[in-house]
Amino acid sequence: MACGMAHRGALPVVHSFACFLAARPNEQIYNQCSESSKVIYVGSLAGLLPGGPGHSHQSVRDIAALAAVPHLLLAEPSTEAELDALFDHLVNSARESSYLRLVSVKWPVPFDYPAANRVEVGKGWVARKGSDAVVIGYGPWLLSNAYEAANEIEKSSGTSVRIVNLPWLNRVDRGWLREAIGDCRSVMTLDNHYVHGGQGEMVAAAIAELGLEPAVRVTRIGVTELPECGTNDEVLAYHGLDVASLVKTMRQAVPQVA
Repeated sequence: MACGMAHRGALPVVHSFACFLAARPNEQIYNQCSESSKVIYVGSLAGLLPGGPGHSHQSVRDIAALAAVPHLLLAEPSTEAELDALFDHLVNSARESSYLRLVSVKWPVPFDYPAANRVEVGKGWVARKGSDAVVIGYGPWLLSNAYEAANEIEKSSGTSVRIVNLPWLNRVDRGWLREAIGDCRSVMTLDNHYVHGGQGEMVAAAIAELGLEPAVRVTRIGVTELPECGTNDEVLAYHGLDVASLVKTMRQAVPQVA
């Protein structure tokens, strides 16, 4: 129906829970994107949280399910202001169809969307400055936890960790990535998704293709097994994505603070 409406000149916005939207109509989304029409798909309740409904509703494979669909941009905002900016871009500037991945849990976000940021496909922005290591990820709660973990690491060891938000889940600009890494040779990727098939896999491959010297060490962090069911705090701790666990993982990833 959305494809038919698009062919008649409308811009359909299709919404459902991410766990269902990426899976059940996957074939129809593929066909629609192959027919030069434009639809905006919005998947809410994306990712590991909330943890209560269980793994049937914890959408941690939707990036992998949709990333290879031709002419389909995947994006996830980390703040309300970024949601406004991304949606405006997807409606008014993007020529392709898109999948807007939304986290649906409240979370205190310790950083702000840069007022002067210009939305460009494949490019992100710095949420926290740092010079010793780089964390690249997306979304509100995971970047926020990494931000708090970076604060603890800097407080205890003096090592500064840069937090970089890359809202594009299946596109990365190589020139921007080179600048985002800079002189750092320890890069961590964060996925509110299975590590296999997530954004981190794309970023790690792009880094390898840059051929940086000295070589960059990449550590991928995310969901590595079937999601656990429980309270949000229990689920994050189980999967090593709470602040305390991220502090340990990030310290191990940067030799000088291990």
